[in-house]
Formats: sequence, structure tokens, C-alpha cells
Amino acid sequence: MIIYDPKNWLRILFDFPRSPVFRILFLDVIAAGVWAWLVVWIETDVVRVAVPLGPSFLSILGIILGLLLVFRTNTSYDRWWEGRRLWGQLVNISRGLAHQLDALLPVGHPSRTRWADYLERFPVALTEHLRTPRGEVRPHEPNAVLQQMTRALHRQVASGELPRETIVSLTPVLLAFDDVTGACERIRNTPIPFSYSSYVKQFVLLYALIMPFGLVREFGYGTVIACMFTFFATMGLELLATEIEEPFGTDRNDLPLEGIAERIAIDTRHLLTGGVMETGPVPEG
Repeated sequence: MIIYDPKNWLRILFDFPRSPVFRILFLDVIAAGVWAWLVVWIETDVVRVAVPLGPSFLSILGIILGLLLVFRTNTSYDRWWEGRRLWGQLVNISRGLAHQLDALLPVGHPSRTRWADYLERFPVALTEHLRTPRGEVRPHEPNAVLQQMTRALHRQVASGELPRETIVSLTPVLLAFDDVTGACERIRNTPIPFSYSSYVKQFVLLYALIMPFGLVREFGYGTVIACMFTFFATMGLELLATEIEEPFGTDRNDLPLEGIAERIAIDTRHLLTGGVMETGPVPEG
């Protein structure tokens, strides 16, 4: 995930050469300009007959395209933001469990380090699990870590290291780890329907092919610039939506899962053992 100062608009403005959208679309925008130039050249210098498509027709298509892109980008951002909310919830759950165990276990008790290890391993295992390619079958590591935590809790209650009432108070906390895992899996395993995503891309391409015919009478060779900017704007929104709809990946704008996992490890280990991990700046929960 890109960390930046939203008030430093000059840096944001001139960062476009490093933008993945700019790099991906560069040749496509050039191709859209070449297509527009070819249409203008044929209609004005070769056949001298313009196709009867005016700006009004483009306006109608533009309204439809705008509605599609708004829905597309909003849906993708909702998936990204829900993923961030779930990982924020995981931070809170981990800290809450560490607070409870810190109050219940005597200072220096050997199981404090073991619980800190569990809470450090779980977000790392969840990150690797969410980044497993679709269709590839691997052991469910988050389940394994949560299984170890649950068994440790019951074992310590049975041995008298923790009071029996701990089962009632901490079981819902452990179940919350399952809730976060399942919700993240729902986002990961349920992509935007293929037909909808494909239709938006086809509509953007069709709009780019038709646009020169509707603008050539009014703009002449200025149609080339207009078509290039319009194609960059519309297809760029589609590419942005495609990038953020999978929030658990490794793209520039995906969630900083490693940083959040590191924050969980630092906070919970400090609460349980008093240790502080040496690290750089990491995201807050």
C-alpha cells in the first residue's frame, strides 16, 4: 500500500509516471489516438463523408458508461474498505485477548510467551492463506493456529492455571478470530461477477471506437486528443477498480497486511511479555 501525505498535492500530481494505471494504459492510449487519427483522416481527407453520429449520441452513451463506472468503482472500493475494517477488527481482537490474558496470568508465567507467539503467528498465517492462488489446495494454517489457541485455553483451565470462568469470557474472543477469517475468505473467494466486469470493459472499448465518428465534424484533428484523454479516463477507472477489488494481494494499492500483522505482534508481545520488537514504522489498527 502506498503511504503518502494527502496534503502534498504536488507530489501526488507528479507521481503519475510511476502509476501502474499510467504504465499499463500508455500504449493503449496511443492506440486510441492512432485510431482516432485514422478515422479523422479518412472522413476529412479521403472519402470526405462523415458518419452521422453527433455529440448527442455520445452524450447518451456517456451517461450510461458513467453509471456503469460509478457502480463498478464503488463496489470495488467497498470490498477494499471492508477488508481494511476486518483487519482493524483483527487488531482489536488480538489486543483484547492479550489484555485479558495479561490480567489473568501471573507476571513471568511461561505461557505468556506461548500466547504471544500464537497472536504473532495468526495474522501471518491469515495473510499467506488469503494470498493462496485460487484453486490451489493448502493446509488451512489460520485454523491450525486457532486450534492451538483453543486447546491451550482449555488445557490451562483444566490444569488450574486459569479460572474456569475464563472459558466463558474468552471463548467469544477466540470465535471472533474465526469470524474475521471467514469474512476475509468471503471477499477473497467471491470476485466481481465475470459477466459484469467483462461488459464494462467491452462498453469502454466500444465507446472509444465510436467516439471519433461523433467528434470529427466539430473538432477535426482535435478529436485525436479528445479521444486519448477520454479513453485514459474511462479505462483508467476500470483498471483502478480491478486493482482494489482484491484487497489482500500485493499490488501497490492493496492492504498492508504485513505491516498490520507486525503491529499486532508488537502490541501483543509488549502486553504479555513486556518485550518490544525492533521495527520500522508500521500501520496502526
